Amino acid sequence: MNRKISVFILLILLASSFKYRAKTVEADASPVLSKVTKVSASELSSPGDFDAVVNKMQEANRQFSQGNPQLFKLLWSHSEDVTIFDGSSNQQLTGWELVEPRLDLVSEQMQGDNNSYTFAKIASKAGPDMGYLVQTEHYKINSNVIDLRVTTLFRKENGVWKIIHRQADDLGGNRIVKN
Repeated sequence: MNRKISVFILLILLASSFKYRAKTVEADASPVLSKVTKVSASELSSPGDFDAVVNKMQEANRQFSQGNPQLFKLLWSHSEDVTIFDGSSNQQLTGWELVEPRLDLVSEQMQGDNNSYTFAKIASKAGPDMGYLVQTEHYKINSNVIDLRVTTLFRKENGVWKIIHRQADDLGGNRIVKN
């Protein structure tokens, strides 16, 4: 009988301990929540700025598919930490000195009449200094069709959105660009 009473008292102490911990966590969380909700609008990135650079990138992709990489290259950061992961050629390039020649090569190989570019945006989001875009891209290059799933990462540099990473996976197995 004494053992049952001891177990019962132990359970009551345990239950009251959990109740006390829950109240303590609640009390500690309130100041944190009030700090989170008081973020000023100036600390957030303007969605319009990010949307504008994404629209400019779409135009740059169209020009790129016509053999003109200049606008697309202007949108890139020229730093040492930019990367391209190209699924169709199985290449991973790091640094502007490697990325730029790859962009030139791919755009050069895309030159042709009646090339087209369309896209379908899947998701995008921008924070104060970083943003991402996930989309499918559809190219028609010299009668060849290329369908890609692309993830692009952006970073603000001196108040301007720049591309810092692009990963493209070929959805159709078509390969127009030579290594």
